[in-house]
Amino acid sequence: MSACDECSVRILSYLEDRLDGQELAEFRAHVEHCSTCRASVEAERSLSQLLRQSRPLYSAPPSLRARVAATVELNGTPPHIRTMVLASESWES
Repeated sequence: MSACDECSVRILSYLEDRLDGQELAEFRAHVEHCSTCRASVEAERSLSQLLRQSRPLYSAPPSLRARVAATVELNGTPPHIRTMVLASESWES
């Protein structure tokens, strides 16, 4: 796998602060010297910010949110995804 391929796989982890140590150092060093990957990181960052600022057009009913949260919990979904699902309740305000 090329350095750019590895970078593209790690962009979301980087943006979510889930890289550390050598992996983080290698990612930053590559992005610093690769304009294509740097542009990809910036595009993903912009998209993530836009999505965070957007509100859903419709709120899911409480019963659906509860079922989704229960499914997420039962299936061992990673904590960062579980947090996003459970935080969706705050979108209603």
